[in-house]
Amino acid sequence: MSVKSIEKTLSTLDFFISNMKPGGLALKEVCASLGFKKSAAHHMLATVCQKGYLYQDLKTKKYLIGSKIKKMSKLAILDDSDFSDFAFEHIKRVNDGTGEAVHLAGFEGTRLITLTMLQSTHPVRVDHGFLNKDHAFHATASGKAILAHMNLANQEKILKKNRVEFTEFTITDKVTLLKELSAIKKNGYAIDDEEFQEGVYCVGYPVFNEYHEPVASVSCSSPKYKIVRDKKYLDKIKSFTQQAAFEISKYYKPKKTIKKGERKYAA
Repeated sequence: MSVKSIEKTLSTLDFFISNMKPGGLALKEVCASLGFKKSAAHHMLATVCQKGYLYQDLKTKKYLIGSKIKKMSKLAILDDSDFSDFAFEHIKRVNDGTGEAVHLAGFEGTRLITLTMLQSTHPVRVDHGFLNKDHAFHATASGKAILAHMNLANQEKILKKNRVEFTEFTITDKVTLLKELSAIKKNGYAIDDEEFQEGVYCVGYPVFNEYHEPVASVSCSSPKYKIVRDKKYLDKIKSFTQQAAFEISKYYKPKKTIKKGERKYAA
């Protein structure tokens, strides 16, 4: 493959990543925006699909982001300093607004990983520590917020390895867990009610990428007695945490839309 061909292929992938929309992109859209001839573009897209970077909807004939790009986007977050910097100001607002401990968590395979953590500023506080554990998905608000929005195959893979009982309140029964994950997906947030650490109540919201796939989560932990004593306090924590997750998800929105004729290569 020539340098020119590689450049065209990479430009095409960049175009898809920056301009993807529900239902995918048609061949004519790619050709019009990048200046490719239809026959050459069709051949290139077929090759890219074969490699798993894109795939074609057989019914609509449109092209969508493939599994390899999605996998790379999930792994990249773990080593993306720009993402961490972008997210920090938002989790700092949760910490400032509640005074409680806040986690930004990502994952790699079946492992839940703390990306950023801010400790509580209250005299009486909880300390989850870093969540770098292979078996914490099912017992934490951070993990369940992500897990609930995964596809069934990935849920199954994780639940096979993640059923450790951390406290007497940890949910380890698979059927019960799946019901809870369904409720979490419907409600939009996850709760850890002393399931990971006794005396600790935690709320978690998912962070989505541009394909509406979960790539991280924001969670806020508080001593449970505060929640029991004042239900409005829980509403406050939920409000701050939800807003942070919503704002952090904006990191994945395309920064720039490529306009027709902006990039052109002779096919």
